[in-house]
Amino acid sequence: MKTILDKYDFVKFNEPMSNYTSYKTGGPADIVALPENAESLKAILTILREYNMPVYLFGNCTNILVRDKGIRGAVILTGRLNDIEVEGNFITASAGVSMAKLAAAAYEASLTGAEAVSGIPGSVGGAVSMNAGSYGTSIEDILVSSQYLDENLNICTLQKEQHQFGYRTSFFTDKNYVILNSTFAFTHGDKSSIKRDMLEYARKRKSSQPLEYPSCGSVFKRPAGHFAGKLIQDAGLKGYTVNGAQVSEKHAGFIINKGGATSKDILTIIDYIKSVVYNKYKVNLELEVKIIGEE
Repeated sequence: MKTILDKYDFVKFNEPMSNYTSYKTGGPADIVALPENAESLKAILTILREYNMPVYLFGNCTNILVRDKGIRGAVILTGRLNDIEVEGNFITASAGVSMAKLAAAAYEASLTGAEAVSGIPGSVGGAVSMNAGSYGTSIEDILVSSQYLDENLNICTLQKEQHQFGYRTSFFTDKNYVILNSTFAFTHGDKSSIKRDMLEYARKRKSSQPLEYPSCGSVFKRPAGHFAGKLIQDAGLKGYTVNGAQVSEKHAGFIINKGGATSKDILTIIDYIKSVVYNKYKVNLELEVKIIGEE
């Protein structure tokens, strides 16, 4: 198969995932592909499926933790699928478009509705798949429709209500489908007000989140009736450190890489947090970050 894939200049072999993950950790994937359009995406998927190669699809790798032994199979990254089109109060963005770029396009068109999600670090595809949200706004609040490839690589369209959105879940959760693009609806607003709100949300994030260190954002989902970060803080775990990994002293819901951390270090902290919080409060913390790769 390597001979067949060598003709694609966007395919890499035995590639460290630490080059791509927001944690800056993770061992090598057998194959990493960065297709630039839907055609090259379909071509590489066709070949991989012919060889029954396990396939993992990621956007900006902001919500995954790759184990230190890496990934046996192929990783497809959608970051180069970054087309964006504004038409009236609608914006259609390819799966690899960052949420920051989506919000910037809305601002340039004097469209309001994306300000709160402008700081979500992931891509449109990942954000839609997990119904990402921030400061009271979730993807489901602004989404109109999505196009995706099904298991037979047919292009399908999904309307908003068909996305089956829940808290950090959607129709795409745990399915082997590939989001190509999504369309969002906004309303016309005052450009200066939009800019002011975006700056205010950015200020809040900077003051409350450890943006200066590699992390995946919130490690745990919000438990019913609780906030994960507060439970971790109340359990006295702020600053808890394993080698280069640490529970952030600024926001206990974040585990950061202060330098030289491995995925094992981060996983050790995750397991310890879950154990301590359950023993103290009888609350089972559920992961928001996805853990992938060989033990």
